[in-house]
Amino acid sequence: MPHRLSVLVLDRQGRPVSATKVSVNIKGILSGGFLDAFTDSSGHATLQTAGDYPRSRELTIYVKQQSFGPFPIGGGSYTVNLR
Repeated sequence: MPHRLSVLVLDRQGRPVSATKVSVNIKGILSGGFLDAFTDSSGHATLQTAGDYPRSRELTIYVKQQSFGPFPIGGGSYTVNLR
């Protein structure tokens, strides 16, 4: 079963950031890869994996040339605060 990932992007003042590209890198040589989405007006980006990864598999989130993580893929919802 695929994982549904939700990323909330906030600026330095804690305000949602809209229309911003969010990339998620799922670690793994053979079955890892990147997912991309854009935030909506409330700062949320929703992504869904193609495969069923173990919940312990790590991912890193990239927004505006900043990286966040690694996080376990089983977390489901993530909030990142831009510097």
